[in-house]
Order: sequence, then C-alpha cells, then structure tokens
Amino acid sequence: MRYILFFALLFALSCDSPKKEKEVTPSIEKTTETPKEEEITVEKTVIPEKDYSKELVVVLKYAQDSNEALELLKNSSITWKDTNYDSKVTKIGIVTLPDDDRDIWIQRLKESGAFKFVTENSKEAIDKAIAEEEKVLISLSKTACFGDCPVYELTIDKEGNLTYNGIQYVKEEGVKTFKLEDNELKTLKDKLAKKDFNSFNDVYDDPEIMDLASTYITYNNKQVKIRLWKDLPDELIEIHEYIGDMLYKRKFLE
Repeated sequence: MRYILFFALLFALSCDSPKKEKEVTPSIEKTTETPKEEEITVEKTVIPEKDYSKELVVVLKYAQDSNEALELLKNSSITWKDTNYDSKVTKIGIVTLPDDDRDIWIQRLKESGAFKFVTENSKEAIDKAIAEEEKVLISLSKTACFGDCPVYELTIDKEGNLTYNGIQYVKEEGVKTFKLEDNELKTLKDKLAKKDFNSFNDVYDDPEIMDLASTYITYNNKQVKIRLWKDLPDELIEIHEYIGDMLYKRKFLE
C-alpha cells in the first residue's frame, strides 16, 4: 500500500511539471537586391543660336513698283535673302548686310524713302511686321514734285488710329499720331464701301506729263497710283479729300 501511494505521488508530480517548449529556429528571409539600372548617358545636341547681327527686316513701301528698292539694295551690296510675306500691296523680306554697321544701314534705308519699315531681324521681327501690316485699314502717301508739293505719308488702322509722317512742304514735319473720332471712322468706312476699291484702275497717269507728284492710296489689298486727277472716279476723290480734311483739321497741312 505504501508503494502504491509513492508511485501515485510521482505520477502526479510528473503531470504538473511544465512541458519543454519546442525550440523554434527563426527563419531568415532572403532578400534579393534588384541590381541598379545602368545609367544611360544621353548626348544633347546643342543648336547654336542664330546670328541676326547682319540681317534686317524690311517692308517695301510700294510692292508693285519694287524695282527702285531692289536696285538700291543691289547697289549697296545688300542681298535680298528671303521673302516672308508677299501680296499685291505688301512685300516683307529679310536682307543681309555687307558689314556689321547695322545701325548705319537702318538709317540709310529709312532715309531712302523706298521702304515703309526697316528694323533689326530677330525671332519675332517678321511676325511683328506682318501683324502690323494686317492691322492697317488704309494708307496714303504723297511723293515730291519739282515744286513745293506736300510730301507726307499716313496709315489708319482698323481701330481708327492714324499715324502721320510729315516729310516736306507740310505744316507739321515728323511723326504724329491721333485717334479718329467715332463719326470720322464711320464716315471713312462708308466712303470706302461706296464702290468696290478693286474696280479702280491701278494707275491714273499720263507719262508725257513730267512734273506731277504721285499719290498712292492702298486699301483692301489694292494700291492705286494717281498722277493725273483728270477723269478720276468721284468715289476715289471723296476718299482722298476726306483724309486730307482730317489733316487740315489737325493743322498738319496748310
């Protein structure tokens, strides 16, 4: 009996003893490093900046009668390089100068009277010149005669801004600007609409008469040259006189 109790006690003690935990071997995660991408070298093509130092943008004053201007360029060793805008009444191009005296050439070409506009060439110069031409409603210019004929030129844009340049035998010399009154602009447009401007002759002239000034009126992609006022259409006379009256009103002419 004593032995039975002894073995029972041993059995009870063995049941209460904590079980040995199973050893866990920690797992090691294998990380695979992504190889770095090879650096790709891209060679950039460097485009040299265009040199405009020997180029000018010019707008011919009389596109239909451009021989004088082109001959002037040729005699000055200036090369007509490219035509960027060409219509019946407007020719805009780039010319190349024979030397680096660009400011001197600009002054010479302006003083020649053969060009409406002369400026340095640049990335935006051609676009600006074209934009200015497309804003013009009407232009008028008068050349010299053997006497004291008024010499001047003007442009009126579609908003009614008038730019006048008095050259010789006028009361006001130099560049002047003003804006037409609303009724003046309306009246001018009404006179321009009276008759199709393209129905007028290109030239009203008598080549046998030498001492006559020329008047150029340009509108709606047409230029009319007037030397002889006899048999001139009334509608064309009205346009000319109305523009002249606006200049007399401002005391630019006398």
